[in-house]
Amino acid sequence: MRKIIFLAVVLCGLIGFQGCSLDNYDEPTASLTGALVDAETNENVPCQYQNGSRIRIYEFYNGNWANQPNDFYTKQDGTFTNNAIFPGKYQIVAEGPFETPEKVEIEISGTQTLEMKVTPFLRVSANATASGTTVKMTATVKHTSSKRVIKAVEFYCGKTQYVDKNTYTGKVEAQLSEMTDDQIASSTLQAEFTGLQSGKTYYFRAGALGENSGNYYNYSTVIEVKIP
Repeated sequence: MRKIIFLAVVLCGLIGFQGCSLDNYDEPTASLTGALVDAETNENVPCQYQNGSRIRIYEFYNGNWANQPNDFYTKQDGTFTNNAIFPGKYQIVAEGPFETPEKVEIEISGTQTLEMKVTPFLRVSANATASGTTVKMTATVKHTSSKRVIKAVEFYCGKTQYVDKNTYTGKVEAQLSEMTDDQIASSTLQAEFTGLQSGKTYYFRAGALGENSGNYYNYSTVIEVKIP
């Protein structure tokens, strides 16, 4: 009986030691920061807050490129940061409401900065103005060299800065059924949000869907408005 107990203790000790040795790897010490930048305007490409544009990095390891990437998402202003990268060689590509760019190959050590040039499907700009407890919005949607058909234009209102097609307290859809694509692109579209609370701050944004297989929306920047 004592022999059995002794063997069990030894086996447990060996398993514990082996587990510790497997976990004894260096921590990732490199960082990657940067932005998605419109190749034609040199401005950041606004993105969706959650599950919008993603950065995919492929590591070069043991003489081969990884088949599966490590993914992380951009912020809604088009910037991105990943502070948990192992130093080494990587191929990087971005996916989102833009033409997929060529992979970028870089060596990452310490803190590496990367500006990724992309061509958005559409360019969206918006304005928002308060009049009493009503906010009037205008938006324009312009084609890019991507030449995508405009399928939808939407206006959003939210109580936090994180506002898009998935996160909002109010939404107005522009009526486009009787407009041609060129008419939409040459028009100033309008929307109103009424019954807002005096003294409160709201956030507004416009989004547009250019025909694409991923159903990615392009966005304006977020506009902060305090209701008088």
